[in-house]
Amino acid sequence: MTNKFLQNALLKNKKAKNALQKGFTLVELMVVIVIVGILSAVALPQLNAAQDRAKDSVARQDAISAAKECSVYALAGGTIPDATQFTDVAITGDCASVTSTSESSDGTTYTVTLTDGVPGLPVEG
Repeated sequence: MTNKFLQNALLKNKKAKNALQKGFTLVELMVVIVIVGILSAVALPQLNAAQDRAKDSVARQDAISAAKECSVYALAGGTIPDATQFTDVAITGDCASVTSTSESSDGTTYTVTLTDGVPGLPVEG
């Protein structure tokens, strides 16, 4: 009888310990925090570089679009556009060139030169 009683007491004691020991240890939590820190340190520069490439692409496309608009007005004999619908775009007075500046960290500029009203390729500079 005492053997059965002792087994029941030990079984109850073990169940009580298991109920209290649910969760993670401090070491496990620290390991996870270190892993997340390393992953974010690797991923953050890549994210910034991707954003800069996207901003450069927008500036390049703005220069091309403004040059095409300038070309349409120059070939049709209309008035020269003022580029108010574009961000950071400068059109020369006679619509000979269009310059667009990127909002990226390096501030890349793209220039499209029009020859006889026909836009050329954007030049980074």
